[in-house]
Amino acid sequence: MSTIITFYTAANDDAAEEPGPGRDAVEYGNFDVFASLEEWESLLLNRSLDDVDGPEQINDDEPLIFSFLPALTKALAAADRRTLDTVTRKWIAARAEEGEEIDPELARAILTDLAGLARSRRRLYCQVA
Repeated sequence: MSTIITFYTAANDDAAEEPGPGRDAVEYGNFDVFASLEEWESLLLNRSLDDVDGPEQINDDEPLIFSFLPALTKALAAADRRTLDTVTRKWIAARAEEGEEIDPELARAILTDLAGLARSRRRLYCQVA
């Protein structure tokens, strides 16, 4: 089964639930986005995995939509190349511990795209279909 993961920005939760993400969107697939969202929060906010809040699910329908924590969005927006490189390496290692291999170039692209979206100063969302 294939999973499509779309990261995008919206003004608020209501706008995020409108059909289809807007023009500020990037799409990836087939990685454990739920664990990854928690790992990114842990790595970027310097929290233990036991202390992460995780994303907020804003709907109960398909496709599922999650809102990034404002603190995580802010940390992504502030992340420089060095920070993104560090988070990328640690994220790849965390996924490997769970038996999931992520290509380093793909991992870097995902985090770079997320940082770019976060810099829009709009809310950051994830749609899983």
